[in-house]
Amino acid sequence: MSTQTLNVVPNIEWDDGVMFVFSWNQGQTLAGFTHIQISLANAVGSQTQVSALVQQISQSQVQFASDPQSWLDTVKTAARSGKATIAVTFDDSVSANYTTATGRIFILQQLFSVAG
Repeated sequence: MSTQTLNVVPNIEWDDGVMFVFSWNQGQTLAGFTHIQISLANAVGSQTQVSALVQQISQSQVQFASDPQSWLDTVKTAARSGKATIAVTFDDSVSANYTTATGRIFILQQLFSVAG
């Protein structure tokens, strides 16, 4: 078919701290997303003071971002209540297989948004 938006009551299928998988329609439709992403940044610059002294400044950082944290909270809150609905926009014609470290296989629909 194509892209759809449905109001569903989600069920949590898998959450290992990196990959989050949820379902609806009694577990027949699954979607998921990673919820920890690592971003790296490296900034280098130079600065001249009033005197002839030249400083070299370098900075490195590692940032862990829980993205999309709002999706995670939306799905978990609705699933815990057992009756709250969320709007899920997905493409039912595009899917990807995800295999967990324990060998469980999920066929995930392409997910565009979660709101609730």
